[in-house]
Amino acid sequence: MKDAKYFLVVRFSVEPQAEAQLMRWLDGGHMKEVASQKGFLWCKRIKTGPQAFLMLYGIESKAAFDAYEGNQALKEKFARERAPFEKHMRIERFAGEVEASHGAA
Repeated sequence: MKDAKYFLVVRFSVEPQAEAQLMRWLDGGHMKEVASQKGFLWCKRIKTGPQAFLMLYGIESKAAFDAYEGNQALKEKFARERAPFEKHMRIERFAGEVEASHGAA
Protein backbone atom coordinates (compact mmCIF):
# COMPACT_ATOMS: atom_id res chain seq x y z
CA MET A 1 0.00 0.00 0.00
CA LYS A 2 1.38 3.40 -0.97
CA ASP A 3 2.12 5.92 1.76
CA ALA A 4 -0.39 8.75 1.83
CA LYS A 5 0.64 12.31 2.59
CA TYR A 6 -2.93 13.51 3.09
CA PHE A 7 -6.06 11.88 4.51
CA LEU A 8 -9.80 12.34 4.25
CA VAL A 9 -11.82 10.86 7.10
CA VAL A 10 -15.60 10.53 6.84
CA ARG A 11 -17.09 9.42 10.15
CA PHE A 12 -20.72 8.41 10.10
CA SER A 13 -23.44 6.60 11.96
CA VAL A 14 -26.60 5.25 10.44
CA GLU A 15 -29.96 4.22 11.85
CA PRO A 16 -30.48 0.44 11.69
CA GLN A 17 -33.29 0.64 9.11
CA ALA A 18 -30.98 2.36 6.59
CA GLU A 19 -27.74 0.45 7.20
CA ALA A 20 -28.24 -2.22 4.52
CA GLN A 21 -29.14 0.37 1.86
CA LEU A 22 -26.13 2.51 2.78
CA MET A 23 -23.74 -0.45 2.67
CA ARG A 24 -25.09 -1.48 -0.75
CA TRP A 25 -24.34 2.03 -2.04
CA LEU A 26 -20.85 2.11 -0.52
CA ASP A 27 -19.90 -1.41 -1.62
CA GLY A 28 -21.75 -1.14 -4.93
CA GLY A 29 -19.41 1.48 -6.30
CA HIS A 30 -19.16 4.64 -4.18
CA MET A 31 -15.97 3.60 -2.36
CA LYS A 32 -14.34 2.52 -5.61
CA GLU A 33 -15.42 5.70 -7.40
CA VAL A 34 -13.92 7.96 -4.72
CA ALA A 35 -10.73 5.87 -4.48
CA SER A 36 -10.31 6.11 -8.27
CA GLN A 37 -10.14 9.91 -8.24
CA LYS A 38 -6.81 11.36 -9.34
CA GLY A 39 -4.36 11.29 -6.45
CA PHE A 40 -6.45 8.98 -4.25
CA LEU A 41 -4.42 5.91 -3.28
CA TRP A 42 -6.79 3.70 -1.29
CA CYS A 43 -9.90 3.58 0.87
CA LYS A 44 -10.73 1.63 4.01
CA ARG A 45 -14.00 1.34 5.94
CA ILE A 46 -13.61 0.84 9.68
CA LYS A 47 -16.44 -0.23 11.98
CA THR A 48 -16.20 1.80 15.19
CA GLY A 49 -19.38 0.60 16.91
CA PRO A 50 -22.95 -0.52 16.28
CA GLN A 51 -24.08 1.28 13.10
CA ALA A 52 -20.96 3.50 13.37
CA PHE A 53 -18.16 3.62 10.81
CA LEU A 54 -15.45 5.72 9.34
CA MET A 55 -14.06 5.82 5.85
CA LEU A 56 -10.35 6.52 5.63
CA TYR A 57 -9.01 7.71 2.27
CA GLY A 58 -5.27 7.91 1.65
CA ILE A 59 -4.40 10.71 -0.78
CA GLU A 60 -1.05 11.61 -2.33
CA SER A 61 -1.31 15.37 -1.70
CA LYS A 62 -3.44 18.27 -0.52
CA ALA A 63 -3.64 19.40 -4.15
CA ALA A 64 -5.33 16.10 -5.09
CA PHE A 65 -7.77 16.52 -2.18
CA ASP A 66 -8.51 20.12 -3.21
CA ALA A 67 -9.20 19.00 -6.80
CA TYR A 68 -11.62 16.35 -5.50
CA GLU A 69 -13.34 18.88 -3.23
CA GLY A 70 -13.68 21.27 -6.16
CA ASN A 71 -15.39 18.71 -8.41
CA GLN A 72 -18.93 20.07 -8.05
CA ALA A 73 -20.48 17.66 -10.55
CA LEU A 74 -19.16 14.67 -8.59
CA LYS A 75 -20.34 16.16 -5.27
CA GLU A 76 -23.82 16.70 -6.71
CA LYS A 77 -23.89 13.12 -8.05
CA PHE A 78 -22.98 11.73 -4.61
CA ALA A 79 -25.61 13.93 -2.93
CA ARG A 80 -28.31 12.58 -5.28
CA GLU A 81 -27.24 8.99 -4.64
CA ARG A 82 -27.10 9.53 -0.87
CA ALA A 83 -30.45 11.37 -0.65
CA PRO A 84 -32.71 8.33 -0.01
CA PHE A 85 -30.94 7.42 3.24
CA GLU A 86 -29.09 10.59 4.25
CA LYS A 87 -31.85 11.60 6.69
CA HIS A 88 -31.00 8.43 8.63
CA MET A 89 -27.32 9.33 8.92
CA ARG A 90 -25.05 11.60 10.87
CA ILE A 91 -21.91 12.49 8.89
CA GLU A 92 -18.73 14.31 9.92
CA ARG A 93 -15.83 14.94 7.53
CA PHE A 94 -12.33 16.14 8.20
CA ALA A 95 -9.03 16.08 6.33
CA GLY A 96 -5.41 16.80 7.03
CA GLU A 97 -1.79 16.35 6.15
CA VAL A 98 0.52 13.83 7.78
CA GLU A 99 2.69 15.70 10.25
CA ALA A 100 4.71 12.77 11.61
CA SER A 101 4.97 9.06 10.97
CA HIS A 102 6.60 6.29 12.99
CA GLY A 103 7.01 2.61 12.27
CA ALA A 104 7.72 -0.31 14.52
CA ALA A 105 11.29 -0.41 15.76
